[in-house]
Amino acid sequence: MEEKVEEKEKEMLYIILLNFLLFLIKLGNAITINAVAFSFNGGGKLYKPMLDLFNQYSVDNKLDITVKLDLYTAENSTSLVTDYESMLDSIVKSDKYDIYFYDNIYSAKFGKYLLNLKEWLSEEHLNLYTQGVASQSCVYKDKLVGLPITIDFSVLYSNPEYLNKYNIPVPSTWEELVESGKYILNEEAKLGNTDLYTYNGLFNLREAGTCSLYEFIFSYRNSVDSPFPKIPGEESIDALEMLKKMKQEINNLSQFDFPDEFTSKLLFTNENFIFLKYWYFPTVTKFVLSALPGVKQGISGSVIGGYNIGISDVISETRKQAAVTAFQYLTSKSMQKDFIIKRKLFSAIPSLYDEDDVCEQVDCTFFKSIQLIARPTAKSSDYSSYSEYFRNYIYEFLYGDASAYDVLKKIDDLSRFYYLSLDRTDGSIGLIIVSLFGIISLIMLLSLRFLFINKFKSFFKFIPGDMWIITVFGCILIMCTSLQD
Repeated sequence: MEEKVEEKEKEMLYIILLNFLLFLIKLGNAITINAVAFSFNGGGKLYKPMLDLFNQYSVDNKLDITVKLDLYTAENSTSLVTDYESMLDSIVKSDKYDIYFYDNIYSAKFGKYLLNLKEWLSEEHLNLYTQGVASQSCVYKDKLVGLPITIDFSVLYSNPEYLNKYNIPVPSTWEELVESGKYILNEEAKLGNTDLYTYNGLFNLREAGTCSLYEFIFSYRNSVDSPFPKIPGEESIDALEMLKKMKQEINNLSQFDFPDEFTSKLLFTNENFIFLKYWYFPTVTKFVLSALPGVKQGISGSVIGGYNIGISDVISETRKQAAVTAFQYLTSKSMQKDFIIKRKLFSAIPSLYDEDDVCEQVDCTFFKSIQLIARPTAKSSDYSSYSEYFRNYIYEFLYGDASAYDVLKKIDDLSRFYYLSLDRTDGSIGLIIVSLFGIISLIMLLSLRFLFINKFKSFFKFIPGDMWIITVFGCILIMCTSLQD
């Protein structure tokens, strides 16, 4: 009897040991993926719910992958607010984090440290995004280094109190905005309302100023499918001239250069405005929302804001595979659809706005009307400096006495490599210099003829004849270096 008890105790012990070993094996196979996000405008509230959903999905499907998030905000990292770019630069080169939620303007700068998603994701998954803004804001050279996880964009808020009072429609062109603004402003002034803001513009000294200027110029292209207007060019000059007109005719309280905080206060507190340009907030429902106006009806423009999600390219293959699994879930169509319906956010998957169940919950027509453009981050390796020069040069025209062409030419010079062209539409200087080069080269070649004329041979004896030939051809080759493409 005692022997049977001992055998049962041994069996129980073996079972416990076996289960413990299986637990250790499973524990050893589990992977923790580290994600990092930077958010100073409230967008970070989106990331944790998304990751919580994935972690639960991982448990339900026994993936043994857990994503842990480090979220830096204005509340927990004051220094980071002023030096976000430097902080990102210091960590993206290491293997500390596997997944990055990063501002889309840094795709060009930090893309070399991020995984090329074209090599890891299915074509079906990528096609969800490549028809939208991902091709503008997620590319580094020929690599796709991220996908949009959130998109910010600017809209026009129109105050229905004044539109209804004067029976004026929401403007679809800048000319309509100016005329409607002037009319309402004058009528309200007769009633003693002299503190009414017509249109804020948001042309200040911060990055928002660059966004406002860039999207305004974009709104002056010829058609919806036209590229960004040439700088300098007729369209971009016309855009700046309209800006000057707006400043002179409806900028009654000099609100164009007010900081972001002032615009936010107008929208959420003061509300004494006719038209207001600011970022889209789904919670603001008391004003009429529409796409920003353009040079003509149907043309608009809004700079792409928001964050991308990318995967580190310096981590191990095992962690890359785990990160890709999480990435696919976080950027899946079902995930995006869920957050569109629940949070009224703008998705980077355009096909979602063709689905009936989505359009029952959100205004698909409104979202489809938004015409997005990425900022010119590829113009310089230091976009922050380029952006500062960009807006300051234009402000020399908008707030100063410089001409529109001159400031646009300065902007063009920031990123232009000058060369001589044989195309006469670019001027005749290139053709003249190449012609001179040909004439000089011909004279040098013809001068070799003197080596073979008897009465001149004595003048060339101090160097062998073949050396003269080599020297002349060498000089011509040296001149050719200036004609490189």
